[in-house]
Amino acid sequence: MTAQPFIIYRDIKLALNWQNGGLQVEDLPARPGIYAEVYKPLMGVRIGETGVSIRGKIRHDIRWFNSMRDGTAPQAQLRRTLPIAQAAKATGAIGFEFHVVSVDLRLADKKLRQDCERFLFDWVRRSDGLTDWNRQRSWR
Repeated sequence: MTAQPFIIYRDIKLALNWQNGGLQVEDLPARPGIYAEVYKPLMGVRIGETGVSIRGKIRHDIRWFNSMRDGTAPQAQLRRTLPIAQAAKATGAIGFEFHVVSVDLRLADKKLRQDCERFLFDWVRRSDGLTDWNRQRSWR
């Protein structure tokens, strides 16, 4: 993975150093921003954005990861074959690390958050050592 610790996009500092083990959910900020979920065994990266709380969004995702592993997710979810779904079935949340990319106050603006997210999707695709697991299409 790139050793670059951050990049500036549209005057927003985006943290890219996802090698430090991630954050525990209680240490994540309860505010809008951009985050990365990294599946360490395969270096699969999913970038996400939220206008409410990164902590709340990650808590939701952890429940989903674990329900996929435990087989308690709805059947429609358990049938999913995307890499992130397969990873969740294999390890649950244990295989993932959670990182804050940015909580710049300007990211309260949805359009700006999603623009930064699109930029990061492209950055992940071009980065050596990372596997792109971004499948967001709702804003395209």
